[in-house]
Order: sequence, then C-alpha cells, then structure tokens
Amino acid sequence: MKNCKKDLPKKAQDGVRKLFTITATTNFRAGHQLKLASVMEPYHCHNWIVEAAIGGQALENNGLLFDFNKLKKILESIVCRFDGRKLDDLECFKNINTSAENIARYIYDNIKDKLPKRIGLLYVEVTETPGCRARYCENPAV
Repeated sequence: MKNCKKDLPKKAQDGVRKLFTITATTNFRAGHQLKLASVMEPYHCHNWIVEAAIGGQALENNGLLFDFNKLKKILESIVCRFDGRKLDDLECFKNINTSAENIARYIYDNIKDKLPKRIGLLYVEVTETPGCRARYCENPAV
C-alpha cells in the first residue's frame, strides 16, 4: 500500500487544513406573513427545506465524523414544532420577522450546543421556495 502523505504534493502536506463535512436535510410545511417596510404581505405557506452542515478535522474510531441519523434527529427536534403552524404565532418568533434568514439563525442557535465540542456547525440553510434560500453561519471566511 502506498503512503498517501508521501504521494501528496509538498504544498498539500504543509499547511492544508483538513475538514470532513456532513449535512442532514429535513422539511416542514408552515405559513408566515412577512413585514415588508410598512406593508404586511399576505399570509402564505411554504414547503420549507432545512439543511444543516457540520464539520470536523478528525473522524471517530468508527470512521464517522458524526452519525447522519443523529444530526437529522437534532434538526427534526427543532423544526417539528414549526410543521403545520403559522410561524408568526410561535413564541420563538414573537416580534421577529419570520424571514428565511431569521428561521435559519434560530435553527442554527438551537443546534450548535447539541453537538460534541470537536464538531463545528458550519451553517444552516433554509429554502423557502425552489431557488430562494437563506444561509446562516457564524465566523464565515469572508
């Protein structure tokens, strides 16, 4: 068996940060009514899609960064309270515009403390309709 490190170019051996990433996706159906400037848009529903991505530099002994099913269960435990509801009526969105951006941030804030310390939450992305999505992350590399 070849030594993989030996086969890498010199640049890849020095200073390359390794990162394993996994994502989990779930969905829910809910309605909302955005406040746009001084106007309220009509109440409407969406089939929301939520994706969470986590990352880490090392795998566990079993060869996994983190179990996909555990990540999906964490995600579903947060969004299950949204399903079939008017988001504006939920306590977590009182006095907050129920935009995809704010929903993504809320989900992000509720996932990050449920992960092991060695795992970082990279982002939460919320798709409102096909082609229209918002992503929230902290410490982006911009």
